[in-house]
Amino acid sequence: MPTSTPRRTNTSLNRRPQSAAQVKCSLVDFIGGDLVKPDLGRWLSDVEKHKALAIYTPHEGGYEGRYLTRLRYQGYRFLDLSARGLGDPETTLTKIHPVCPPHLGRQPIARWYFPPEVDYRLSLLPPDAKGLVVWIIEAKVLSKAELQFLALLPTLRPKVKVIAECGNWRKVMWKPLREIAGLPPDQE
Repeated sequence: MPTSTPRRTNTSLNRRPQSAAQVKCSLVDFIGGDLVKPDLGRWLSDVEKHKALAIYTPHEGGYEGRYLTRLRYQGYRFLDLSARGLGDPETTLTKIHPVCPPHLGRQPIARWYFPPEVDYRLSLLPPDAKGLVVWIIEAKVLSKAELQFLALLPTLRPKVKVIAECGNWRKVMWKPLREIAGLPPDQE
């Protein structure tokens, strides 16, 4: 019976050099940055300074309510819109626009005219209100021209601020909407 000799391996030749890769995690990575260190003061100053912001929130949602509530405490009123059903933002928000309801069968095709949403809401603001915030969800579907109009809306209507939810991120972050839309920074 042949005996097999154990194979000798040189462990120093077969070992690959171990790299010392380090992963740095903080408490913010596990809980969420705005829960550990809320930046609501910077949020309020950026809304006042830029007047139109693109906000990015986590996928699970619920974080933006904290920021909305802080604006409500400051005296702002809200117009919540979805970008998917908005149509042309300029026409819907600042001009008298037609709406054609769906006709069911042999009914005549009707056309109703609605007032501009922003002007109508501004006329209904109480005297103690600080302004109107147009909060647009799902703004990632808007074209660059539509985002540019939303970025310029506060210059057309000075009491209006625009917050557009333009996507998702690991924690709540925001940028000026002018930067996202490709407009030059506001000269102040």
